[in-house]
Amino acid sequence: MRAVQLGDVVLGEGRAKVIVPLTGATTAELVEQAASLAPYEVDVVEWRVDFLDVAPWVDAVLAAGRRLVEVLGGRPLLFTFRTPAEGGAQPIETDALVALYLAVIESGLVDAVDVEWSLDAAAAERVVTAAHAHGVVVVGSSHEFRSTPSTDAMVARLVALQERGSDIAKLAVMPLDAGDVLRLLQATWIMTSRHDATPVLTMAMAGLGVVTRLAAQTFGSCATFAAVGRASAPGQVPLAELRPILRLIDAHLQRPAP
Repeated sequence: MRAVQLGDVVLGEGRAKVIVPLTGATTAELVEQAASLAPYEVDVVEWRVDFLDVAPWVDAVLAAGRRLVEVLGGRPLLFTFRTPAEGGAQPIETDALVALYLAVIESGLVDAVDVEWSLDAAAAERVVTAAHAHGVVVVGSSHEFRSTPSTDAMVARLVALQERGSDIAKLAVMPLDAGDVLRLLQATWIMTSRHDATPVLTMAMAGLGVVTRLAAQTFGSCATFAAVGRASAPGQVPLAELRPILRLIDAHLQRPAP
């Protein structure tokens, strides 16, 4: 599998990396949240810009981003804007979203951007092209908040995200029973074993899906999301509870077979 580097962090090899979202509604709250991460072992920070009160005004978002980067101390930053249909906090017109993404990419403030599958294909291509031109990693993501597709459909969606130019293919689904969780894990394993052009990042949401967040490394997901304070999606585990479990799993996976 081709690994992807964000700053000093490599996704797609070794242990599953931990991504912590920031959901501050104001610049002051955002900076406070970022400062609270200092004692924690966090690999990547996700900035959920849809929660920010001044979004999508470009100049105001960039000003908030500069404050945020000052506090993060070099931690890699993933820029994400989700609409309500994608589980986000506020709507945005496509043209405004593209303008915001292009400005952030060109600013040099972020290491990666999340591009949602539901975004118009031409708009997505503009963002992906700009990101790659500026050395910014693209996380192509797809969310299913009501159900879990078939295994074949999930694999097909992840492959399509790769073909759209994603450097990391991400899929989140809502399980209705344990069988849905197993299908998500199977789709993850199929991707890592048969379609390994990029790392994949997968999860099943809510309580049923917690096991996929804990055992990401076992099945091939390159990262998992954890919460410090307010979670940004159903089923996110507090980082303080997640880290010991990830260490335990990693230690056992590294042991030689008897």
